[in-house]
Order: sequence, then C-alpha cells, then structure tokens
Amino acid sequence: MHMPAEPMVDARTAHQTLCIPLQWLNDKAQRRARGIPAYRIGHLLRFRLSELERWRDRTATVIAPGHAQPSEADYGRA
Repeated sequence: MHMPAEPMVDARTAHQTLCIPLQWLNDKAQRRARGIPAYRIGHLLRFRLSELERWRDRTATVIAPGHAQPSEADYGRA
C-alpha cells in the first residue's frame, strides 16, 4: 500500500511548530553548520517536520537543574 509523502512546510511553520530559531532555518550557513535537514525546491526552502524533530532530538542539550538556560539572544550566535 502506498503511503502519501509527508507534506513539506516553510521555515516559519517549522519555527512555530518546533520552536527552532527562525534564523537557524533561514540562514544557509546556520543550517549547514548545525546539520539542519532542508530542501530547496526552485526558490522555495522547505522542511519535513519529522526530520527536524529527529534532528532536534539528536542535537538537544540537557540543561542540569540550577544552570542558566540560554536566552533568546543566544540563539542568534553560532
């Protein structure tokens, strides 16, 4: 039985759904440095949420209790 392909989403939808910083998704250097899976279809940049979830789970850092968590400003730094 043929399963339909997972729909692709744009950077804003991926950002809103998975809380991945928008700059990381939109910037080619950030995507490459962080290994973020993405697809270029013509001039459109698209993502599969399942691939981003797996990427996020592989690269997530556990913050120990009592340690400061990164601020939103830290997300823009590589």
